[in-house]
Amino acid sequence: MTDHRRAQRGNVAGKMLLALIILAAFWGLFYWDLNIRDAGGDASDAVTDEEPGEDAPADDPDDDEPETPDEAPDDAPADVTDETGAVFSYLPVGDLLPESGPGFADDTVYRDILFPTAGRAYLNSQVYRYGGYYGALNGMEGGQCEAQNYEYPWQDTFCEKRSRDQDLCPGGGHEGLDIRPADCTKNAHLAVAAEDARVVDVRRHWVTLQTNDGTLYNYLHLNMGALNVSLGDYVSKGDPIGVISNDFYKSDGTSVPTTIHLHFEMYENYVTDGDDEPLFTKVNPYLTLVAAYDRKLRDE
Repeated sequence: MTDHRRAQRGNVAGKMLLALIILAAFWGLFYWDLNIRDAGGDASDAVTDEEPGEDAPADDPDDDEPETPDEAPDDAPADVTDETGAVFSYLPVGDLLPESGPGFADDTVYRDILFPTAGRAYLNSQVYRYGGYYGALNGMEGGQCEAQNYEYPWQDTFCEKRSRDQDLCPGGGHEGLDIRPADCTKNAHLAVAAEDARVVDVRRHWVTLQTNDGTLYNYLHLNMGALNVSLGDYVSKGDPIGVISNDFYKSDGTSVPTTIHLHFEMYENYVTDGDDEPLFTKVNPYLTLVAAYDRKLRDE
């Protein structure tokens, strides 16, 4: 009997000990979980419906709301305007007026040149627009001083159809670009050197400049009686060459009528070795002039 009671007391003590162990385990788990939360543990256990504490910044984002990213900077260049506030624009290279020739789509910017006129300028046809011999083909009847000749967008005139063909422009013939100055006033607007160069030719109605590495620039229809340069002169980029006029002569000295504009040509030298004969090839400078005019308007 005594042994049986001792066994019962032992069982009770064992059960009480087991209960204490289980209770201690639960307390340990509760204490561990409480400390983990206070220390900022697993984000999945965070409380999402509490207001931020008094110490929190007023503009702290809620944990459940994604942060709004900063707006990306706009890298698109702003429109560039001339001194009148007009936005500079231009048509694609090779895109000529209807009925005016085949064009020549050369998208190369050949050199970092200075734009060859000192003031505002407009590239478009002298023959197929207002005041030109064939202006009526596109309904552009009127004089060369029409306001529409002095507006953007620019338009390419390289390989425009003229009185004779050229090797580079079969079916065309115009191996340069026509540049109107700011208005149709004769002998009032300067043409300037596109690069540092030497004056290597002066004849009838044009002046030719050549750079040290061989590139040639022809300036046509200047006032040949009022040039700022002479054969053999060295000029720096931006130096005045002469004033834009309408001088145009046949080889026999006969005057040919034309509008007031600068005809600009460019020949690239494709042989750079000084011991070899230069190889000059006429190129379409349209996009070279577009880039130069854009820099000019941006004061770059």
